[in-house]
Amino acid sequence: MEITLVNAMSREFTMKSYLSELKKDYDYILIDCVPSLGMLTINALAAADSVIVPVQAHYLPLKGMTQLMKTIGKVQRQINPGLKVDGV
Repeated sequence: MEITLVNAMSREFTMKSYLSELKKDYDYILIDCVPSLGMLTINALAAADSVIVPVQAHYLPLKGMTQLMKTIGKVQRQINPGLKVDGV
């Protein structure tokens, strides 16, 4: 999917456009992402109303969480201003 999104127009909003049709049928839609900051994660953050970050209390996961929080901040500023962090 990452390779397919490379050449797509408005690639950050692909998942959001598909999920917009489903929102009326569901109270909640959970999107489980792999622990990377690729296009699928950006798509999920662009489509989401809120995010919950599961993390282990160890050095490397916490370092990765710092990068994720920076990415969430960028998504909030540039793509999805309504995105909020519901918990860590």
